[in-house]
Amino acid sequence: MITYLTETRNDHFLYFTLDNYKKYRLLIPILLFFNKTYKKCKIFRKEYKYHKNIVVVGLKYYGRNVKRRTNGFAKSFLVKNPDKNCPYCNSKLGDENINADHIIPISKGGNNTKLNLLACCKDCNEERGDVDFYRYLYAKQPKYLEIKYPFI
Repeated sequence: MITYLTETRNDHFLYFTLDNYKKYRLLIPILLFFNKTYKKCKIFRKEYKYHKNIVVVGLKYYGRNVKRRTNGFAKSFLVKNPDKNCPYCNSKLGDENINADHIIPISKGGNNTKLNLLACCKDCNEERGDVDFYRYLYAKQPKYLEIKYPFI
């Protein structure tokens, strides 16, 4: 675990299962401090590819010149999930109002990996700007305040 956090350089993100995250949550930020390749974060994901209930603790930092294009993420999300709602305001997502939102904004060191993208409505994406993801989520959906690990 120590080697994974301090010496990894090629992965787009660093993650743990929820059980391991609970076990090492106090040690993780200290070890990530020594790995300057990754931006420290905390993203709880229900599923990503074949992973279930993972906690992303680091996103690879590519510098300030990351392209802001998300290569059709929102449209492909809508094709796979036609009945989804915006996670912030619960409005129905459709072709006319869907947008890709960066959980960790590019302006704060985020990147364009699918793990860092979330489909939401255009109004919420514009309103959020570069506000912290969980701060904005809790303001729009107070029910998440009661959940210890708010998986998205």
